[in-house]
Amino acid sequence: MNRETVLITGGNSGIGLECARQLAKDGRRVVIASRNLAASEDAAEALRREHGEDAALALALDLGELSSVRSFVAEVEARDLHLKALVCNAGLQGIHERASPDGVELTVAVNHLGHFLLVNLLLERLRRHAPARVVVVSSGVHDAGLTTGMPTPRMDDLDALFARGGSHDGAYNGQRAYVNSKVCNMLFTYELVRRLGPDSRVTVNAFDPGLVPGSGLARDYSPALRFFWDKVLPAAASVVTHLTPRVNPAWKSGQALARLVTDPALEGVTGRYYPSHTRWEEARSSEASYDTARQRALWDLSAQRAGLPTTAVG
Repeated sequence: MNRETVLITGGNSGIGLECARQLAKDGRRVVIASRNLAASEDAAEALRREHGEDAALALALDLGELSSVRSFVAEVEARDLHLKALVCNAGLQGIHERASPDGVELTVAVNHLGHFLLVNLLLERLRRHAPARVVVVSSGVHDAGLTTGMPTPRMDDLDALFARGGSHDGAYNGQRAYVNSKVCNMLFTYELVRRLGPDSRVTVNAFDPGLVPGSGLARDYSPALRFFWDKVLPAAASVVTHLTPRVNPAWKSGQALARLVTDPALEGVTGRYYPSHTRWEEARSSEASYDTARQRALWDLSAQRAGLPTTAVG
């Protein structure tokens, strides 16, 4: 099968699904990877009805479990997919403290460590089909200089990050774990670019979708809050987005995300950040995200946790 393929984690709903729709419309084959295989099958079937039998494929992937990531990659290899792009979109914002089967705080496990392993294991396949692209979905909340209503990132203790999402003594803070995981997304993006080197034909860029009501982030919320997030706020976002670029309906952010995969003008562009507050024009991320020592430290600890050599990539 030689149709250009794009893998999207969490592509069965919200931003990921809207991105998948746009990519399928543009002629790409989309692999929708998520832990909810039934929902992914439904999404893939809808895309096949609209864009042809080969438009979409659903595969099971639980980013919170490293063994699942490895099994998923084995299936991708067995199918010999013509992988041209990987969109690291899936995300979790928990309320209650939970650990992954590998002993990592679950938000950090899903949002960072699972994607870290996935990208590393698929890099060689991307290289074989280069030019290829990796897009990492972060968030404006990673930037302590922006007013977001979320806690300030705290990344001074990486052991605490993996153990409790960055919480030290005292109560667990799910919002801080989420914010810290989004900092990880930025640090990972820039360190991966450095390790790939200036002549790499695999580009890596980061994306901020803005606040997108109706996304899967609220699946850990109470039923009342989930109803408000899924049913009430999306309609409001369609209106508010005309007033502020930081609030967007899923279709708008999804199409902007798809552009980072397909736009010919971005061929060879790497190590950049495209946030919603600029209407997805290139901009600087937080000053802290450019800390090369922190980038390398996070990479090394992530590699150790994922069972990879710290010298991976290059």
